[in-house]
Amino acid sequence: MTHSIGRGLKGSDAQAAAGLRTWPEADAPPGRWLTPGEFEAQASVWLGWPTFQWFEDRELDTRRTIAEIACALSHYQVPANVMCTDEEGVRAARDWMLRNGYPISSRIRFLPIPQVNVWVRDYGPIFVRNRRTNSLSIAAFAQNQWGYSTTADPISRAMSAVPERVAEFLGIDRVLNSTLVSEGGNRIGNGRGVLVVNRAVELERNPGAALEDLEAAYKRVLGASKVIWLNSGLEEDRRAEHGPIPYFDADGELIHLYNPQATGGHVDVFCQFASPRRILLAEVADEEAAADPIAAVNQARLEEAYRILSEATDQDGRPFEIVRIPTPDIAFRPVRPDEPMYCRFLEELDYARGAPRFPKGEPVHIVRVSSYANYLATNGLVIVPEYGNRTKDAAAGRALESAYPGRDLIRIDPTPLNYVGGGIHCATQQQPLGACRSAP
Repeated sequence: MTHSIGRGLKGSDAQAAAGLRTWPEADAPPGRWLTPGEFEAQASVWLGWPTFQWFEDRELDTRRTIAEIACALSHYQVPANVMCTDEEGVRAARDWMLRNGYPISSRIRFLPIPQVNVWVRDYGPIFVRNRRTNSLSIAAFAQNQWGYSTTADPISRAMSAVPERVAEFLGIDRVLNSTLVSEGGNRIGNGRGVLVVNRAVELERNPGAALEDLEAAYKRVLGASKVIWLNSGLEEDRRAEHGPIPYFDADGELIHLYNPQATGGHVDVFCQFASPRRILLAEVADEEAAADPIAAVNQARLEEAYRILSEATDQDGRPFEIVRIPTPDIAFRPVRPDEPMYCRFLEELDYARGAPRFPKGEPVHIVRVSSYANYLATNGLVIVPEYGNRTKDAAAGRALESAYPGRDLIRIDPTPLNYVGGGIHCATQQQPLGACRSAP
């Protein structure tokens, strides 16, 4: 969902102008490409500059979080490629950062590439590497705005075009296209051919598809050799049109918590690979589950994921090491009827049958989609969420230090992203090392 679409060539016109060869999954040579692990060395990190703000509160301005991520990357000499729609968008992004005290180094590159919105993890370029030549190609899937629209919608088409535009910029002459709808945040990989995916999200995006069809696409386009299917995501990340979550506040009053533009259960909200055999997985403590109904639901789902991952093996039949990381406290905030999140999203949804009637004209509460597992690992550092709970922040830090020995932790409060349905990982996409022009 967005309110700003970039101008320029679209679809086949853009491909022709760039000299791109787009291969559907049925034609991509099997076994030639492999998706590198996120823990491997990176050439740069891609981001999208926010085109729209969902809240009036300046503390929830998503530009703050994107700027902090870009500056952290720059400080560690990791190039940050910030897509800004066009030259006017480039000037606006630079001016905003300078006005608000964010230093801009030569490693922060503002690019006139139509980015649609900030969630480049989901629809942006997915870099795959040729096993033989070490050259990079880009994989791309169809998009339907996280199931809130259709693939034919102009915004969905603009999202689907972003990988091709990045390929053109980098001089990559090959894009491996899939007609299946899939978002990068719902797939995590170990860099050796194993993918962990939430089946509920993929099947909701592709009604009538069989798991075999999905696996075939992952194998052809992403180089996957094995898919581990999980069954559900966190309750805060359930689809918004399913209706609000009944909840009791600190005073014992029943309130309804509405989800923002949530995905329905992306894997990267609670699970990440830190190495080919090491998995970070969120966990809910027993005392939290006993005291909070949302935490109780999450505990059951996370322990089911733990069981599945504990029984699974890697591409060579070896078990995984699972490192547990805490989940943040449940948080929510009121939303006024005049705020865009209310009047341009929540109020317009077609809620599921049986859901409480949306109280049009009355304030509602929105739940924060927060996670310590929604972090970015890159060269020499890990950019990790921090929420102000000293005990949990410290425990998450210890888990990440254990999982990524030798890397520095940079802490950022991702709350502005959380309240629009994502986090640090969702707003970034790593480009691995590799040649940027494919071999003929």
